[in-house]
Amino acid sequence: MNIDYPEWLAKYQKPGVLAGGVVLVLALVIALAWTAWRWNVALDRMEMMEAQAAEGFIRPPSSTQALRIDPRAGRLATVNAGGMPKRIDLAIAVVSARYDRYRVSLSRDDGTALLHTERLAPDSNGNLHLSLNTSLFPDDLYRLRIEGYTRRGELEKYAESKLRIAGR
Repeated sequence: MNIDYPEWLAKYQKPGVLAGGVVLVLALVIALAWTAWRWNVALDRMEMMEAQAAEGFIRPPSSTQALRIDPRAGRLATVNAGGMPKRIDLAIAVVSARYDRYRVSLSRDDGTALLHTERLAPDSNGNLHLSLNTSLFPDDLYRLRIEGYTRRGELEKYAESKLRIAGR
């Protein structure tokens, strides 16, 4: 049996066009599967955030821990929360005659910015003071960046340090 196809349909029956169509359909299936998987991840995170919102995001600290950080030493500072929220009083040592005001930035290790404090002045001991509640920060490695303001108001990098919050 010989079937005559219309001319517009006959040009789509070539092997190259058929292979391209199969690749296109596979790409669409993969994209749809990936979108469905990401949708489930988003739903899981939304449920987690709703549960945390019902409980409360910021829990009052059960204790206070003073932590002195010397960013020029380059050591890792670790806070062990011990399963309960803590208030961390950071004393960041800055010894420089070039700057009288500083900016402190706290970010995740992947670069996501979490906190900026502008124009902090050191105390008489040369420390910048900052207090944090660990219930706001999940267990992770954080980067603490200290920048100094020049006399012209421009920022220059002073030092960087790492801070690990663990045990929650």
